[in-house]
Amino acid sequence: MTMNQIDLSHFVQKHQLGADFSAQALEYFVPLAREIANLHQNKHRSILVGINGAQGSGKSTLSELLVHILKEKYGLLAISLSLDDFYYAHHERQHLGHSIHPLLATRGVPGTHDVMLTLETIDHLLHHNNASTVCVPRFNKATDDRHDESQWTKVTHAPHIVLFEGWCVGASAQDDKELTQPVNALEESEDETGQWRQYVNAQLKHHYEPLFSNIDFMVMLKAPSFDCVYQWRLEQEQKLIASLNQIQNDSQQVMNEAQIARFIQHYQRITQHLLHTLPQKADVVFELDDNREIKNRIKNSDAPTLSIPTLIFTDLDGSLLDHHSYSHMAADSTLKYLQQNKIPVIPCSSKTQAEIEKLRLDLNNPHPFIIENGAAVFIPKHYFPVQPSDTKNQGEYWVKEFVAPHEHWLNKLNNVRDEFNGLYKPFSSMTIEEISQVTDLSMEQASLAAKRQFGEPVLWLGSDDKKREFIKTLQDSDAHVLQGGRFLHVCGDANKGKALIWLTGVYQQLKSQRFISIAIGDSHNDIQMLDMADKALVIRSPVHNIPSLSRVDDIYISDKLGPAGWAQGVNQILDDLFDLTDSPIKGEIHG
Repeated sequence: MTMNQIDLSHFVQKHQLGADFSAQALEYFVPLAREIANLHQNKHRSILVGINGAQGSGKSTLSELLVHILKEKYGLLAISLSLDDFYYAHHERQHLGHSIHPLLATRGVPGTHDVMLTLETIDHLLHHNNASTVCVPRFNKATDDRHDESQWTKVTHAPHIVLFEGWCVGASAQDDKELTQPVNALEESEDETGQWRQYVNAQLKHHYEPLFSNIDFMVMLKAPSFDCVYQWRLEQEQKLIASLNQIQNDSQQVMNEAQIARFIQHYQRITQHLLHTLPQKADVVFELDDNREIKNRIKNSDAPTLSIPTLIFTDLDGSLLDHHSYSHMAADSTLKYLQQNKIPVIPCSSKTQAEIEKLRLDLNNPHPFIIENGAAVFIPKHYFPVQPSDTKNQGEYWVKEFVAPHEHWLNKLNNVRDEFNGLYKPFSSMTIEEISQVTDLSMEQASLAAKRQFGEPVLWLGSDDKKREFIKTLQDSDAHVLQGGRFLHVCGDANKGKALIWLTGVYQQLKSQRFISIAIGDSHNDIQMLDMADKALVIRSPVHNIPSLSRVDDIYISDKLGPAGWAQGVNQILDDLFDLTDSPIKGEIHG
């Protein structure tokens, strides 16, 4: 199967987004849409997704992007609601300003929204019967008033997903003692008694928290601090100006820089409270830098995870690790996504125990691993509730061995040394410096690679004809020879595929559920693993052709090389596992 990457170019152009937005969206927001689609599938009903972000953080853009992705990739009808569209009308807020506190005339804080209308609208959307039309309010920020009802958005079919975004969505009330001290000049000079902030906090506690309790899945775009909100809000206002028709009545309420500086002080208290409290409650948090670039994704341990039990068995060199640099950086965000969704990534490599242990520490990977081309499986003790049968205790692990130890295969090589003298060089005859030179590994990494327990890597120096003869001679002595990315591996009757089948069986037996297995590799010694898994991902290599497999279905071939292709392919397979497009999208939204 080819890689079917969603095209976001039209969306980016329509919203006048920067050149880097597409890459960020593909890396972070397309996988987020997958989690939302999966949650909808599991709930068997329409769901409400909350999106929180400080002013100018990009929450409206994210909401509209998710509408697009959910339709294009999953055939799901999503509708975007903004809390901003539920502000009280201008005259209603003027009344609040006269009767309770002057600051309530300014839209924004809890107490200035029609919460009853918000609840009714969300309820009607989530329980839409396809026989009526739900009208969604729209607010005109340029005139600081609601649009006429004739301009409200009309939803004629039941949405699968309602995306509800707003700067205070998900907020909780503060303790009364936290309201005593003003947080800025606005509170100090215009709310000296604290009446405004006490009223806002009470509204949040008694009306907004019950509203937000309906949210099934909460997403937060977390600003680094409140300090950057002014610049973000200024950019937002400039976009608003650019989008308005050049009509005086439409632009009369657009704010200048001084007005924006005062305006955002209305939001400061709750925004800072959200930055402190919501990350612990939100299902997914995207931490932003000052330029709104995502620097980290965090998922709450209690958040719903992808529901199809999946195991990923991956080759390392040339697949998860770049063939030349051994870097996994291009796959890091996908690795974190898998970790947060509790999908085990199981290294399955020609590497030694010592090499893989070091990599597992680097990746914070607690899962089993397969060493030396399937020679043995190492399972951390107590990873499963009971020790798998036919394993032995070895240090911190339960170990399943499939072949004879290292010395046995060295003897096999010694037996053919005279016949093929000078045509090959075993790993065991190389110095650490030589191993480093031939593998491009550091001296430390090369010393770990030399710690073989089972098979023996061989660097071939002769012709292809002689190599075939060499392999045949070893096979006649009951040795097996696997072609890796750089070396021939002389070993016993074991391979990555057999280890995959055995370990998958252990997972299924001891966790009492069926697992989908995904195998990822780039070279000849990955063939058995790629053939035996439920789904195979072949990574393109910069140094050799893709291996030929026996299977004909469920094969994915990356467009990109190494870890970039790894991430691309894993996301494609996960998309296909959660494909809902067999049910055509229904519904229209007019407005």
